Amino acid sequence: MAKIHTALIFVYVCSAYFFILACARDVPTNSYTLLGHGDATPTGSNFTFVCDPKRYSSLGLDVTKFPFCDKSLPYDVRASDLVKQMTLSEKVLQLGNTNRGVPRLGLPKYEWWSEALHGVSNVGPGTFFDDLVPSSTSFPTLIDITGYGTQMKMQLHIPSKQARLDLDCGEFYPRYVEGSVQQGKVREAEIDKSLKNLYIVLLRLGFFDGIPQYTSFGKKDICSDEHVELAREAAREGTVLLKNVDQTLPLDADKIKTLAVIGPHANATAAMIGNYAGVPCKIVTPLDALSAYGEVNYKVGCGEMKCRNDSLIFPAMQAAEKADATIIVAGIDLSIEAESLDRDDLLLPGFQTQLIKQVADAAKGPVILVLFSAGGLDIGFAKNNKKIGAILWAGYPGEKGGLAIADVIFGKYNPGGRLPLTWHEASYADMLPMTSMPLRPVDSLGYPGRTYKFFNGSTVYPFAYGLSYTQFNYTLKSAVRSTHIKLNKFQHCYGIKYRAESHIPPCPAVRIDDMDCKEKINFEVEVKNVGDRDGSEVVVVYSKPPEGLDASHIKQVVGFQRVFVPAGGSKKVKFVLNVCNSLRVVDYNAYSVLPSGGHTIVIGDDIISFPVHVYFSS
Repeated sequence: MAKIHTALIFVYVCSAYFFILACARDVPTNSYTLLGHGDATPTGSNFTFVCDPKRYSSLGLDVTKFPFCDKSLPYDVRASDLVKQMTLSEKVLQLGNTNRGVPRLGLPKYEWWSEALHGVSNVGPGTFFDDLVPSSTSFPTLIDITGYGTQMKMQLHIPSKQARLDLDCGEFYPRYVEGSVQQGKVREAEIDKSLKNLYIVLLRLGFFDGIPQYTSFGKKDICSDEHVELAREAAREGTVLLKNVDQTLPLDADKIKTLAVIGPHANATAAMIGNYAGVPCKIVTPLDALSAYGEVNYKVGCGEMKCRNDSLIFPAMQAAEKADATIIVAGIDLSIEAESLDRDDLLLPGFQTQLIKQVADAAKGPVILVLFSAGGLDIGFAKNNKKIGAILWAGYPGEKGGLAIADVIFGKYNPGGRLPLTWHEASYADMLPMTSMPLRPVDSLGYPGRTYKFFNGSTVYPFAYGLSYTQFNYTLKSAVRSTHIKLNKFQHCYGIKYRAESHIPPCPAVRIDDMDCKEKINFEVEVKNVGDRDGSEVVVVYSKPPEGLDASHIKQVVGFQRVFVPAGGSKKVKFVLNVCNSLRVVDYNAYSVLPSGGHTIVIGDDIISFPVHVYFSS
């Protein structure tokens, strides 16, 4: 059986996390848990930058003796001075995500893993640098290179070091680079360049000197009304309406007086946050939010998310029998899918399916199923169950997820989200072994393709699926339908494989690397809301390659825009696509090529389409 690789969802609770994660005064002074690296015990001091003279004095050092702390010098000079003062052994210990620091120079430990773009810090109320310097800023994304076995990893890491990879999110640089220098495989000058780059970044971001305007930042800035509303809006926009039979949703708050709120995630807290998240300002659970709309009878239905026994199903059925409407909040969490934790199947765990079926059968009023997950779930039983009128997928919606779910259910918000991946049937997991890596189908072994680009079998819900409380029509207003590309003497035709009996153009393709790629495809689509509710529509644009290409993708997303259209109104949406990026094909040799011939631009779920012909000439 194949493992299901988990898709990570990064939920940024407040926009401020992109810029400032914390200030020193908000970091607790008792203990911290670093991301996977154990505890750091603070000294009780609360210095906010490395080169604070008082900090150096507390260490028994004189800050004036260290030129890298001289603010009058340029950053590159200061960084060079710091690196120059280190021994080789000290240098290599700064090349992993956990920088060890150099105590004799007053350089503290530093944890790169907490930088914002790698995932919002959850090591405390803010980004944690070390036991002495809990400063405040965010940092660039870092790259990790891994392989199979130590020898393979070293073979990968050493060339990457020479290719200017400055930092390893791991321990292989710190463990092995010193030996590689001694063996002549890596020059110490390359290490110096990498460290200089890293310390220039930290100097610019205030780690050494501080940034005064940020020292007053705290919880009040992160948890402002604006940011809290942004968290709610992000959860609303990410909610996907998967089923809505006979306009089950939205519920009418004037008619629904009693609610049965049921399921292992009905009162979810941490499960809504997912991973790679910051500390929430204030979590609002689905139960909290739905309680504002009437009398609520809450029954968990399962002892815990994995629902290992069915003893609590009957009380949930009794609640549904009496309620004007029943809302079941089910799904999975990080105990089943997470980084380094792959799923075994695509089913709901334990007795959750039984809970949903029996509660739906017993319910007096409409039944709405809300699901938490990152990856897809085979919920064909619920999709085809006539008693379940509506299904919502909330992902892991963040701290205001409960409010967003209630907003959608009771019509304060018209959902417009789309699924970011295909929801396969459970049998799909049995068709692919864990060791099968190709995206393309392997017909000889009976392996289906992976992702919407290569899979054309039956699904529970396809990629980019999503409903609305209103209806939209598309009209193509204008479009460029051909592009002529003149090849120079350094650009050559490239042979690409076609299926038997297919027409092969005189110049089948040109490698993207050989092209300038300045050509554009322009078109305009009018989106009209023909329903009676305002709503947002996500206009998704795909390209399809010329007919006859062998083992090419079926289609690929080349653009999308979300547009708000009031009821009865219309909006024009313009797209400008780069020809190379939008019409490229990756062949069996992993070359990106631009095929000649007739491509197709598809807008929406094959709602409208138009051809684009690519011509090459010498």
